[in-house]
Amino acid sequence: MKLNHLRTLVKEELSKKLNEEYQDKFKMIGMLITNIDIRPQKEIYSDIRSIPGVTVISSKEPLAFNQQDQSKFQAIMTVKVDGHPWIAKSGFDRSKMEEIRKEILKVKGVLSFNVNPDNITSI
Repeated sequence: MKLNHLRTLVKEELSKKLNEEYQDKFKMIGMLITNIDIRPQKEIYSDIRSIPGVTVISSKEPLAFNQQDQSKFQAIMTVKVDGHPWIAKSGFDRSKMEEIRKEILKVKGVLSFNVNPDNITSI
């Protein structure tokens, strides 16, 4: 790898990190698995939207509805989070996204919500 190319990559990564320090909105994408035999998906999504900081969620099903196991229903979910509830108290950064992920796991009917750290970005 050429030295100039390496410098460019390092500058880009540093720039991303520095810009992220001042961000108050993040987005994460992950695989949500729910048991819709227990509760309808609409109710589960409603409870997720009520988590402080969560502003928008959207989902896409990787398989057709009739091909899915209702007790382990899969959806790729995008969650957008506004840091306003935390900014005045303790600050807001990428690490808060893990707390929100844990809150999503507490919602009745949610079996898992797996997020790759690379799928957490500032908006």
